[in-house]
Amino acid sequence: MIGIQSGWDDSEKTVIRMYIGDYWDWDDLNAAVDDVSVMMREVSHQVDVVTIMRPTTPLPDGNAMYNIRSAIMRLPVNAGIHVMVGGDILTNRSLRMISHGYACMTGRLFQTNTLGEAYRTIARNRPEIY
Repeated sequence: MIGIQSGWDDSEKTVIRMYIGDYWDWDDLNAAVDDVSVMMREVSHQVDVVTIMRPTTPLPDGNAMYNIRSAIMRLPVNAGIHVMVGGDILTNRSLRMISHGYACMTGRLFQTNTLGEAYRTIARNRPEIY
């Protein structure tokens, strides 16, 4: 798969699932964030994001910290937490650095190795019950 695909994960529109392909770049991420932002604006409640990335998929060339932070900062106010499933070590370390380095990101970025753990993380961090 090339690029990034996203769609609603549940009929209540509380979770968006994103798939990052084997070949993508920062323009793909920006386009995906634009799409996700439109989806989030469809509803007024919190929307969390699960991103699935193969462990063998590398980050594109360029400043990962800047690009990831900028993308997340552009999301609407009802954006909840973001859980990365998979990803390589550089991706996971970049997310960890962003989550600890910026106060606005603290407690909003998580990484897991399984989809089940991603949903458990969302359930533990959701302030409302739908």
